[in-house]
Amino acid sequence: MRVRHGMRMITTNEKVVLVRRRLKLLVAVFLAVAALAVAAGCDSSGGGGTSAAASSSSAAFPVTLKNKFGTAIVKSQPKRIIAFGYEEDTLATLGITPIAYAKNEYKSDGVFPWLQGKIDLSKSAALDTSGDLNLEQIAALRPDLILATNFYSLADYYDRLSKIAPTVGYTDDAGIATWQENSTIIGKAVGRNADVQKAIAGTAKIVQGVQGVQGVQDGLPGLAGRTFSYSFYYEPGGLAVIDDPKTVSVQLYGELGMKLAPGVTTNVVDRSLSMEKIEALDADFLLIGFATPALKTEMNANKLFAAIPAVKAGRVLQVDAFIAGAVNNPTILNIPWQLDQLRPTLTKVAATS
Repeated sequence: MRVRHGMRMITTNEKVVLVRRRLKLLVAVFLAVAALAVAAGCDSSGGGGTSAAASSSSAAFPVTLKNKFGTAIVKSQPKRIIAFGYEEDTLATLGITPIAYAKNEYKSDGVFPWLQGKIDLSKSAALDTSGDLNLEQIAALRPDLILATNFYSLADYYDRLSKIAPTVGYTDDAGIATWQENSTIIGKAVGRNADVQKAIAGTAKIVQGVQGVQGVQDGLPGLAGRTFSYSFYYEPGGLAVIDDPKTVSVQLYGELGMKLAPGVTTNVVDRSLSMEKIEALDADFLLIGFATPALKTEMNANKLFAAIPAVKAGRVLQVDAFIAGAVNNPTILNIPWQLDQLRPTLTKVAATS
């Protein structure tokens, strides 16, 4: 789960780093991860990538982009792009296929539903970043641009990656920038900012449609003012809970007019909640992700969880690690897909008196 978010916890701190690296799809917020390893069978020519040339102009270059660790100067139109942190979604809106992307451990085939009909990653290298990066393999792909706008381990590798190719990173911390900010940075890096802004406006319009602000017939204006909680059950007794409403993982709910449940803000400490206080997750909308099916079964057998009003009323949405990863790492393309997954439960929430 590609997950950017300052919130993780394996000793609490170490467990977070571990989870952050492994569940970058959901633990990006809770525990977090990333992904990167050259797919077997890919040669150093790194087939599959498509150029950003479509409608960009050479006048857009050189492009200078500052980040937390340095400055990336993209001198000319990039044609061999590596995406370390979900940047392939923004590239897809431009018809650009990266030569390599961060492998999603919960969808190893690289067939992401929101990319269908836009780009095909089957010929791109799937990189595994759950452990140490193989810099020799990365260099062998001969990238001319590395996008790492949401790569949690960038601090450990920036100097070395930037020697391979211009490396565009985050300006604050991984998982902090909004999906709009990340898409804008990517658009500038490939000389297609105007096109990316149009794509951003398209996704924003979809969100506004759900809000009902445009008078859309199937909008859900009843969500305004409703409360929500979002948690991830990553191991027996290990429950990570988002306790900061500004976290990018839950930005979408704020845009829908919802607010963090008071029980969360009162009881959650450092994104951790003991199972004895699990009732604190109660909200108008309760979203919970599970690292494995077995953990979901365990949770549903927990009497305290079953007794939570939102669970009893059917205002809970239980999702797998793949969906949780998308939630933790909202992008210009997976947000509309997320809303499709959430809509049945959100409809019930909006209609509740």
